[in-house]
Amino acid sequence: MAFSVAKAASWIHSVHKARAVVGWWPAQYTIDDERTAYKVQDAVLKKLVPKEGPLVGYKIALTSPQIWEQTGLRGPAYGPIRRRRVFEHKASVRADRWARLGVELEIILTVNADVPAPRGKDYDKGSIAPYVGDARAGFELIDDRGADYSRLSVNWLVMDVGWNGGSLLARPNKDWSKLDLGNLNGSIAFDGTVVRTGHSGDVLGHCYNSLAWLANKLGEHGKRLRKGMIVSTGSMVACQFVPPGSTAVGRVEGLGEVTLKYELPK
Repeated sequence: MAFSVAKAASWIHSVHKARAVVGWWPAQYTIDDERTAYKVQDAVLKKLVPKEGPLVGYKIALTSPQIWEQTGLRGPAYGPIRRRRVFEHKASVRADRWARLGVELEIILTVNADVPAPRGKDYDKGSIAPYVGDARAGFELIDDRGADYSRLSVNWLVMDVGWNGGSLLARPNKDWSKLDLGNLNGSIAFDGTVVRTGHSGDVLGHCYNSLAWLANKLGEHGKRLRKGMIVSTGSMVACQFVPPGSTAVGRVEGLGEVTLKYELPK
């Protein structure tokens, strides 16, 4: 049976609507071609936009050793962030609206101008730096739908919008540019107890390297970073699955903290 982008996108969208647990994917939706996987992602995004809002940025996945070890996958890969899934500082979400909720601790950058497509030379840490307008701590909210991590593939993650369920941003810090963004410690705590720590330099060496990778990859796909977009640059820790009824707090030194309440169904 020939692979169908439209059928794959419809199946993934049905999984989203049902909040279904999917340990691994049916064979007919399993592919090896990265570009086709991103075409499926684009098709899924179109189906999500009416409810979740338009594209406002991107998340970058599979960028650090803790994540590589947890998933068995190497990246990077990107996924779309939707407007109605962006939260500020503190948020509450209900456990009955997620298949399995995880949080990842990230530096989230804001793009201050349209980024031209790379011409002749790819972006790197130095050449992408002028396009950074803000940096702050944040959680990426992950819904992995109960995936069996022994059977994962990068293309599954790509097709399913990078498992992005939302982005929770810390308050802006006007002095962020004085920080060494490649040398910051971070932590995740559940109900006041630290469950994981990490270091920002583990994310491809520096969050600007993540941003440069994204600008280059989007260019390959005929897309661009636009002014005002946010980019969740990759988790410095393994994804931490939040126990229902608990409160998760993420901190990155100098870049603030975020608080997520994972409420039991009423």
